[in-house]
Order: sequence, then structure tokens, then C-alpha cells
Amino acid sequence: MEQSQQEQIKKSLDQNLLTEQAAAWFLCIQQGNCSDADIKAFESWLTEDESHRNEYQQYVQIWQSLDHLDHKPSRSSRKKSRLTIAWAILLMLVSGTLHWLTQYEELISTSIGEQHQIVLQNGTIIDVNTDTVLRMELLGLTRKIIIEQGEASFKVRNEPFRSFVVHSGNGTLRDIGTEFNVVRRGDKTTVAVLEGAVEVKLNNPAGAMKMLHGGQQLTYSSHDLSDISAVDAESTVAWRKSRLIFRDTPLDEVIHQINRYHLRPVRLGESQLKALKVSGDFNAADRAGLIQALKVLFILQSIELDEETMLLSER
Repeated sequence: MEQSQQEQIKKSLDQNLLTEQAAAWFLCIQQGNCSDADIKAFESWLTEDESHRNEYQQYVQIWQSLDHLDHKPSRSSRKKSRLTIAWAILLMLVSGTLHWLTQYEELISTSIGEQHQIVLQNGTIIDVNTDTVLRMELLGLTRKIIIEQGEASFKVRNEPFRSFVVHSGNGTLRDIGTEFNVVRRGDKTTVAVLEGAVEVKLNNPAGAMKMLHGGQQLTYSSHDLSDISAVDAESTVAWRKSRLIFRDTPLDEVIHQINRYHLRPVRLGESQLKALKVSGDFNAADRAGLIQALKVLFILQSIELDEETMLLSER
């Protein structure tokens, strides 16, 4: 896609989101069903940018123009009538933006050793780890992420009228204003919540569901949700700083993690080495340093073959 086309789409998406936000806030205020927290969030949104105030003012002007309607019933019924008309007008204004949003989809992929950060218009941050493929869709009032493979972490800025959903494997994750990490390896997905809460639900007839809160994690597959366990927050998101932190981690899993970051793979030449446990903090980018640390720790030798590095016990 050409740069000018990308800029045009981004500009349209930003304007569409602003239109939706202004309309949603206006209806919330007029219907009087906003909580104190919603009011504070609205005031914060209003003062963030002059474009927010200008967009909101358009809906205020539409509402004021309804005062000239020749309705003579009671005040309460007149207000209901005005709200009904306002809903209709606002729906017409906003519906034109939804066509763009339902058509928008972006594929994000990182190669081995590459990481990428996405910042959405509302301030939500998505960090994408190495060897990851995900799709981002903006569907009406829903922000949707589909993780095909790999790992990503999310710092979601909560919006009262716009949901954030992550699909990975056979599960759906619904954010409730939070920070969480998702790893997909084949049929298994691990969800770790650092702050806030995330609803994890399987996409099958049984629809098993669990709620995760800050400091909790679980793993699910096509038909099973694991028990909830505690999160080691430091090691879970160490990758965002190019670190690998292992705590009594089996050596075969350590090798898997190393190979996620480097094109030339490392292999274990003996099956009995797989169960050895590794603990420590390592630089994910330093392949030679990682291999040397393992050689010293377990008294191993390395052999450079045509396409890989083999680790063996010293004879």
C-alpha cells in the first residue's frame, strides 16, 4: 500500500473514532446514566484536545436545534421525543463512519529477532514480540486483535463505549481496562494479567469461562482451561527489554526461547539434557553469550554443524 493511501486511511480512522467517541459521550450525558467515574473520564477526554471539544460541540448544536420543534406535550415526554430524534440523527452521522471501520484490517508480523510496537489512537499500546503474526481489525465500536502465532503484550486504555477483544486459538479474551500478555504456541495459549482483569472464554458449545485478575495467569487449548496460577511479572514481560529470565526452567524450553530470537538454531544432542533446570537473567540478543553460559553451567560442548549448533555433554 502506498504511503499516501496509508496516511489517508489513518486520517479517516482517526476522524471516525473521534466521531464515535463524541456521539457516545453526548448520548451518555443527555440520558443522564453516566456514573461519576464516567463524568470524570468525559471531562478528561474533553480537555485532551481541541478537536474533541469541537466535535462534541456539533452534537450540542444539533440538540439545541431540536428546541425549535413544535411539541406541546409534557416536559418528560418532550425530552423522550427529543432523545429519540437525537438518536436517529446521531445514528445517521455515525453510521457513515462504520463502513470504513468494518473494512479496516491490518496484518502485523515480526521476523525472528524482530520486535514491534503499535500505539492506537486512544493511547492503547501493543508490543509485538519476535516471530509473531497478528491481525488488527477495527469493527464498529470493537477493537479486535487475532493472534495467529507468537506473543504480544497489551496496555489497554479503557473506553466506556469501545471494547477491546483478543482472539487466540480457540479462546476469546475480553479486556476490562488492563495490562496483559498473551503467548500462542500451536493449540495452546497462555494469558498472564499484570493489572486489571481479563475474561477468558473458550469458543465452543460449553463456553467455559474464567476471570483473571492482576497477578494471575492460565493456559487454555481447544477444549480445556487450566487452573489459575500466580504470574511472575518480571519474567513474563522481560522480553520487552530484550531480556530472558528463567526460573528453574527446563533446558529444552530455554533452547526453544533462544531459537525464537536467532535464525541459526541451537539443538540438544542428547535427550537426557532436556530436564536440566536453568535459572538466570540473560540478554536475548546475545546468542554467543547464552550458549557459553549453558556450556559453563552444565559442562557442555558445542559443535557447529552446517545449519545449527549442537550442544552435547563433554566426554
